[in-house]
Amino acid sequence: MHAIGVDIGGTKIAAGVVDEEGRILAQTRRDTEPDDVASIDRAIADVYVELSTKHDVGAIGLAAAGFVSPDRTSVLFAPNIAWREYPLARNVRDLLGDDDVSIVVENDANAAGWAEFQFGVARDATDMLMLTVGTGLGGAIVVDRALVRGKWGVAAEVGHMRVVPGGHYCGCGHEGCWEQYASGTALVRDAQAP
Repeated sequence: MHAIGVDIGGTKIAAGVVDEEGRILAQTRRDTEPDDVASIDRAIADVYVELSTKHDVGAIGLAAAGFVSPDRTSVLFAPNIAWREYPLARNVRDLLGDDDVSIVVENDANAAGWAEFQFGVARDATDMLMLTVGTGLGGAIVVDRALVRGKWGVAAEVGHMRVVPGGHYCGCGHEGCWEQYASGTALVRDAQAP
């Protein structure tokens, strides 16, 4: 039995089938619109159909760029995607119509960090800190071989730590977040500034 991992970002989703050893067996990608959340759900269902026709899939991991609920079924808030208290797992399950497939939602940086810890350069470590730089800035923390989520599931959301008081406005609603100075979006903005 295999799993599909779906990385949901601000501009695209990338999906792949992986085996128990973390090897990628197949992959695909779809462009998305961050303001049309229903189209993101449909794109996820579409990649599931594409990838599951050639592979026996028992689980889907949805790596979401945002604050994920502690029960890992919903996105509470996303600064760069129009998710607000969004039941992502339920919506995708409704589109698939398959109750036998397990669906888990995880913060995208946590998912990337856990994969790196399990299968990548950190596989021999007991503790790890990882930063992810993309549309936003995320983080993952592993302590004593356990992923640290925190009480509300957002322990490593370092991109929304205020580092510049009164700084650039952030999609999370605050000003001066680290993400506004150390993300792909920030680099493009600063490069294009006169």
